[in-house]
Amino acid sequence: MRKNSTNGLMTLNFWRMCAANLLLFVSVYMLFPVLSFVMPERLGISFPQAGSMFLVFAAAMFAVGPFHAYLCDEYKRKNVLLYSTLAMLAATAGYAFADSYIKLLLLALVQGGCFGLATTAGITVAIDITTSARRSAGNMVYAWSARLGMLIGAGIGILLYDLYGFRTVVYLAIAVGVLSMYFTSRVYVAFRAPIGMKLCSLDRFLLPRAWVPALNMLLIAFVPGVLLPLLYVGDYIAFLTLGVLVLLTIPFTRMFVKLSHHCQRGTGNTTCYLAMETGLLAGLATACRLSDAYLLYHAAGVAALLALFFFVLLTYPYYKRKKVR
Repeated sequence: MRKNSTNGLMTLNFWRMCAANLLLFVSVYMLFPVLSFVMPERLGISFPQAGSMFLVFAAAMFAVGPFHAYLCDEYKRKNVLLYSTLAMLAATAGYAFADSYIKLLLLALVQGGCFGLATTAGITVAIDITTSARRSAGNMVYAWSARLGMLIGAGIGILLYDLYGFRTVVYLAIAVGVLSMYFTSRVYVAFRAPIGMKLCSLDRFLLPRAWVPALNMLLIAFVPGVLLPLLYVGDYIAFLTLGVLVLLTIPFTRMFVKLSHHCQRGTGNTTCYLAMETGLLAGLATACRLSDAYLLYHAAGVAALLALFFFVLLTYPYYKRKKVR
């Protein structure tokens, strides 16, 4: 039985989804540390204005979330993932041609909404192709692929920008996203008849029981987010903080999964994603507003201390009381 359960996780389809997820995050995070300092130069806007695009991106992720369960019930889940990724890549291409602040915000709106749909649909597909006995472990492996993609993407983006310029970063981000779509297209997902989901629902999107660790994850992710723009000046401490975030993926994802009831493990993973992305984007927006290395380190230090105290005093006791598995 143990051998069969393990094989249920380690299927070729599952690893294709992990590869697609990693490449999706590489594609997005190649641009995140670059946009914060490129767009003010290209569009003649202030750094705080450029930072507002990250808040728009985050708001768009939450705006589309309540429709995710309906879309994945009414249409093929793999197609929701493929089409939302395609629209996201179209918005990515638009950054190379944006010539006004309004267009920048519109691109962030489209990219954020489509990225939110793609990540949540990806989690749904990955869970659906994993046997029930191995879904908790599958959630953690799949989540780890995303965090690793963030780390790789940020590094490649800065390196390419230094060597070849902004448009090369944009074009490669699109190419990586297309490769992600290729891996997704190769995944077989069994047909499931619609069950009649409501148009708006928090199912498969937010897990209310996990609001405390979600706030904690937001604080943790804020730290690398606020330091990411320092990569532009050759300060690579952000890589260390991103690495810490990658290492924290497994224990925190396990926490979200153990707080979920039956059939909510994917929802718990999605909630963890959203909290992490919100923290990173809030950090990037804050970095654009502060625009000073000393202040950025100060903000990161305060957030790190708050995250530590939050975990010890609130998150862990809450988790011990509320966990269901």
